[in-house]
Amino acid sequence: MGHYKNFKSVIYCPVHWVQRVREEELEEQFSFYDKYVGVDKVYVEPFRSGELASREKLLLLKSFFEKHGVEVAGGFTTTSAREVPGKEHKSQRLFDTYCYTDKDFRAEIQKSIEFTAGIFDEIILDDFYFTNCTCEDCIKAKGNRSWQEFRLALMKDVSENVIVGPAKKVNPKCKVVIKYPNWMESYAEAGYNPGEQKDIFDGVYTGTETRNVMDQDQNLPRYLSYSLVRWMENLSPGRNGGGWFDAYQCYPMEDYLEQAYLTAFSRARELMIFCWPLVYDHYFIPTLGFQMQKIDALMSNVGECLGVAEYHPVNAQGEDHLADYLGMQGIPFEPTPFFPEKAKTIFFTAASTADGCVMEKLEKFVRDGGHAIVTSGFVKQMLGNGIEQMTSIRYRDRHLTATHYQVQSPDSWEQYKIPATRPITFPLMEHRNNTSWMLLKGMTSEKNFPILIRDCYGKGQMITLVVPDNFSDIQELPRDVLNAIRYEFSKNLDVYIECAKNVGLFQYDNGTFITYAYEYMNEGPQPCYVHVRGNAKKLVCLNRKRDNEVEPYRHVPENKWTHDPAETIFKISTHPDVFDFWKVES
Repeated sequence: MGHYKNFKSVIYCPVHWVQRVREEELEEQFSFYDKYVGVDKVYVEPFRSGELASREKLLLLKSFFEKHGVEVAGGFTTTSAREVPGKEHKSQRLFDTYCYTDKDFRAEIQKSIEFTAGIFDEIILDDFYFTNCTCEDCIKAKGNRSWQEFRLALMKDVSENVIVGPAKKVNPKCKVVIKYPNWMESYAEAGYNPGEQKDIFDGVYTGTETRNVMDQDQNLPRYLSYSLVRWMENLSPGRNGGGWFDAYQCYPMEDYLEQAYLTAFSRARELMIFCWPLVYDHYFIPTLGFQMQKIDALMSNVGECLGVAEYHPVNAQGEDHLADYLGMQGIPFEPTPFFPEKAKTIFFTAASTADGCVMEKLEKFVRDGGHAIVTSGFVKQMLGNGIEQMTSIRYRDRHLTATHYQVQSPDSWEQYKIPATRPITFPLMEHRNNTSWMLLKGMTSEKNFPILIRDCYGKGQMITLVVPDNFSDIQELPRDVLNAIRYEFSKNLDVYIECAKNVGLFQYDNGTFITYAYEYMNEGPQPCYVHVRGNAKKLVCLNRKRDNEVEPYRHVPENKWTHDPAETIFKISTHPDVFDFWKVES
């Protein structure tokens, strides 16, 4: 019987700990983890950076954990620190990742994976299963192909013939899982090929480490801990094992805990703690366990994840992580690598253009009545590729910096001006007056320019969102500007919010949702207005035992200008690093 109803609590045990932990230490260390987070499963690693654990030690650990009722699987990290005599050029490898054109390296990894499969019925690959080698052998093997083309083909071959095939030959029951890192926009360049690897491996797994965004090296917005799990789940439904987070560069403590929160909100099947020696006897763990228990009880009340469909094809890049920056501002997303034909609203970024047929799909979607939101980056790439038939927007490589914003009143033709809190620069997307229409404007001197542009086409509409040159500046937009953007994205959702910056909204299909204010990026308790489509009697907070019912703040009749359905507004408060689970009662 597991410790939680909605996910498993699992811990990764790296080889350097496996090799060095003494038998007499195991009980004490296990007791710490089992007391505070509960241990449902462990991944025991035999191999990393050329270090191979002994069979005797692996069997000892496997026996110990199984006697304590813990599920045991194997881990495997494809790095090798060794130098090959006569092949000094192989030292060009970053992070000790393998050179997969070298037969000696391939033989080493195959031998180690066969050894691992002989002990465990499940193996997970840590997220160093990529290649960046540019040695002479790789240059010759690449030929006239791009590095991306070469590495995608190379790693498909390695996956089939060096990893999965040999593992299953040794142990036909062995399930081999590939864990993908958190840097999705760079997968293809490094050889990660989820579109094909999902069918080679028995399952996928998701890296949800975001850490302290100011200090980490990979530019990973915090909403990624939620969104990447959802993308992986839509890539391979039912086969995404869970989310994996660590404690590196996590300060203050809330940065560590938040990774776990968002991973759980995404309905991940496992919460993977990396790793056993890193957080043993660490104050992170008691607090994490306390929060995991609370979240698990609350997740039993929510349904399946809902959000605006974001179309992000496999092996795509462009406007990297833009949806994550928007997701941190109260717009729930459901990212998918497949075109979401049944969605009512679809978000297209520059990454969507990796689909060579995206223009045809967009045109049909809108013409048939869909609500499409495209970015300025998407429009730039589609100019000359057919988007001209849907909009008068053109781009002349000019940029303007907003000193004010002009927001449309929701119930009249009036507009009002809002001063900028800081200068923010946008690309100027020129359009023809009265053929495309500005819904939201930036202003500087006597010049205004569009931020939201509406084009009607066929039975539907295409909205263009002009994004700042620096995506993280989105959080610096004034409250009313953020609200205008939230409103446009949420037209086909049952709930949307009006609030200050850096408040997340996570929606589910049974009338429940979560609000969460990102810790140090928020300025303290803030009022938040929850708009519920239709008539709602009350809003119930599922995690408060007192004062948990919120009465309607205001009922809004059908809006004569935008033809919105009637809605009910509730006034709540958000607090930094505090999540609240809500249920709408009609």
